Amino acid sequence: MASAEQACTSTSALSALQASHTTLTSRLASISSSSPNRPISTPSIPLIDLSPSFSSREGENQTAGLIHSACSKIGFFQISNHGIPPSACSAILSAAQRFFHTLPRDKKEALHIRHSKLFRGWEPGGYTTVNPDDRRKGKEQEEGGGDRDEEVEGAESKEGFNWGYESSLDPHGFSDAGAYVELDGAPPGPGTERLNVWPAEEDMPGFKDAVRNYYAEVLRVARHLFRLFALGLGLEAGYFDGMCSHPGGIGRLLYYPPFREREGSKEEKEREGQLGLGAHTDYECFTLLLTSADPGLEVLVPDPAHEGAEMWIPAPVREGVLTVNVADFLSMWTGGEYRSAVHRVVMGGAQDTEGKGEGRYSVPFFFSINYDEKVEPLPGRKGKGGFFKPVCAGEYVLERLRATV
Repeated sequence: MASAEQACTSTSALSALQASHTTLTSRLASISSSSPNRPISTPSIPLIDLSPSFSSREGENQTAGLIHSACSKIGFFQISNHGIPPSACSAILSAAQRFFHTLPRDKKEALHIRHSKLFRGWEPGGYTTVNPDDRRKGKEQEEGGGDRDEEVEGAESKEGFNWGYESSLDPHGFSDAGAYVELDGAPPGPGTERLNVWPAEEDMPGFKDAVRNYYAEVLRVARHLFRLFALGLGLEAGYFDGMCSHPGGIGRLLYYPPFREREGSKEEKEREGQLGLGAHTDYECFTLLLTSADPGLEVLVPDPAHEGAEMWIPAPVREGVLTVNVADFLSMWTGGEYRSAVHRVVMGGAQDTEGKGEGRYSVPFFFSINYDEKVEPLPGRKGKGGFFKPVCAGEYVLERLRATV
C-alpha cells in the first residue's frame, strides 16, 4: 500500500489529469474525415468467450492472450459466458428505467449529486460533461443566472445515478474490508455528503436489491478479469491482488434520451446526432458495461486507411454480453502499451438515422484498485510525460470527476 507521502498528492493527480486531456485532444484531432465506406477492412471489437478461463489454467492463459491482443490493438472487447445471471442483468436495467421515468422530480432532487462530495446520487441531463471541450454554453448559462440543472445546447443529454462501494453490496467480501477508504482517502462517512444515497424503499420498491444483486455479480467478474489482465501482461495471476484488498468500484445507471429532431438536412442530422456522452477515457483500471439493446456507443480506433489517423466505429449490440474497455490505470501501468480507450455515445447518428426508439439504458461498472494505492508504470515499463508519474488512485479519480462540473 502506498502512503500519502509517496503518492496521494493533488499535484500529481492534476498533472496526470492535464496530460490525459492533452492526449485526448490530440487523438480527436487525428480523426480521419474520409467516408467510412472504404474497401479496407476496419477494426472490429472482438467477442471473447470467458468460459474457458473458469475451468483450467490452460483456459485462463488462452483467454488472457485474447484479452492482451484486444487491449494492445484497440482497448475494447466484449465478453460472453461471464456468469452473471440474465435475471440480474434484466432486473438492474428495469430498475434504471423505473428510476428515470417514475421517481418524481422532487425525490430525485433530494438525491442530487450537488449534495455529495464524492459525486454520488442523481445527476440531471446536462449537469456534467466528461470532456470539458464539449461544455460550450453551460458555463455562460450558469453565470447568466440560468438554471444549472436544465440541459443546454452542447451539453451531454445523459441522466445518471451514481454509487460507490459499500460492504452491503459485496456479499462475497474480501479479507481487508475494514481498511476501505473513499476517493478522498478517508473512511466512508460520516454524513450523507460522503456516503451513497438511495431512493426510499417505499418510493422504489426493490431498487436497491436490484443494484445489490448486480453489483455483487459484476464485482466478482471484475476480480476474475483482473487476474486475466495480469496473465496477459506476463505477470503472475495474483500480481494485482495486494492492490485490491479493499478495491473501489463505482457503479452508474445511465439513461440517454432518444434523438431529438433538429433543423437542417438529413445529412447534417446524421453527421451530428445528439451527444449523449462526450469523447473521453475512463479513469480506473477497466470498465464493464451492460446496455440495453439500443445502439449509440462508438469507439475511437486506428484508421487502417490513413497512417497516424483514427476513426470512430460503432460497438456492436450483442445480447447477453458485457463490453470491457481499458481505462487510465491500465494505460499507466503498461507505459501506454494499453491505450486508454476513447469512446462516446451519440444518439441518432449513423447507427440510428431515423432517431427511433425509447432511448438507451446502460450500467457501467468502473473497477479500481484500493483508492489509497499508488499507480505508476510496472517494472520494466516506462511512459513519457506527466500521465505516467506516480499518482494516488483515489485522488486521480476524484480530480477527474471534479473536472466534469
